[in-house]
Amino acid sequence: MKIIVIFGIVMMLISAFSFWNHRRMRSIALNRKNSTICAYAKSFDYRNVDTKIMREVYNHVQAWAGKYEGANFPVEANDCFNEIYKMDLEDLDDIYFEIAEKLGISTDNPESNPYWNQVTTVKNLVLFLHNQPKLKS
Repeated sequence: MKIIVIFGIVMMLISAFSFWNHRRMRSIALNRKNSTICAYAKSFDYRNVDTKIMREVYNHVQAWAGKYEGANFPVEANDCFNEIYKMDLEDLDDIYFEIAEKLGISTDNPESNPYWNQVTTVKNLVLFLHNQPKLKS
């Protein structure tokens, strides 16, 4: 009987957290309703940073964040994965590896990347991927 009560409490807490997080993300999305991918791109030195990487990171993070009021979540370059998205490292790793595979970016020797252990924001993920070597075709 104790296990059922504990399980019920845990499920209620998880549900409450999910509800709160959805409302928080919805509020952020509605406050950014005029944010566009153009504004996102302008926050980079887009003449020197691979725009394919910028676009893929934007699309993957946006897909992960979901839709609010029928519109995709408006991603901004300075969004912190932990603070804005509450994203765990496994999800961030999944996004990194999916983009690297799709764009032919090496995932070897990430320790030599100047952005190693600094990927806390969307922009840092773009720059990390940009600074990884490309795979030879």
